[in-house]
Amino acid sequence: MKKRILILITFVIGGVFFSCNREVILTYIDNIVIDLGSTEEDVLAYVSASDGSAVSVSGIDYDLVGEQMATFTADDKSEKKSVKIKSDKLAGMYRMSVFLLNEGEEYNLTPGNGWLMEITKGSQYNQINIPDTSETGVSVFVDQGKLVITFNGKDSATIPGYTGEFAFALSRSHWSFSNINYGPIGNGDYTLKGFLMKQIPVGTNYEHYYRVELDKQTD
Repeated sequence: MKKRILILITFVIGGVFFSCNREVILTYIDNIVIDLGSTEEDVLAYVSASDGSAVSVSGIDYDLVGEQMATFTADDKSEKKSVKIKSDKLAGMYRMSVFLLNEGEEYNLTPGNGWLMEITKGSQYNQINIPDTSETGVSVFVDQGKLVITFNGKDSATIPGYTGEFAFALSRSHWSFSNINYGPIGNGDYTLKGFLMKQIPVGTNYEHYYRVELDKQTD
């Protein structure tokens, strides 16, 4: 009898020890793709722990479009996984104004209300497209077709340079883009704010700079 009791106690203790030391496994139901302005709750809907314990997430800036590496933790289990934030909320109708920068002064090249432009979602989750033509038919980015903005999950974004013409600067030039700025505007909405353009006319070494200002049209 004593031997049986000893075996039973050993089995129970061993089972408890095994249970306490079993590795927690984090399971993800899909690739994590969320909207701008999402919350931890939205992200954690994609993950669960094998032992049913609560999962926490850190390392995400929900105001930045693109891929970010988040840290998921449950008990003493911690691992990193990609979280992708979509650009959809940046799309919409905008008024675009362009200013020539010259010796510390700005000259408005789009007097009045500027160009009305429909900025659309891109072919990838972290892109948006600026059309080459305004809603009233003004050819803005001549020869280009559209400007594609790609966001990288950090405080920066890129627009590929191109060679062509631009409204109010109708000489064939090399164009490059920088300082692409965007952010929240309240009520869960987000906006592009603007960017800088550098022009080098073909066959010259002269540099000209422009500031593009974007005003999202909201109800």
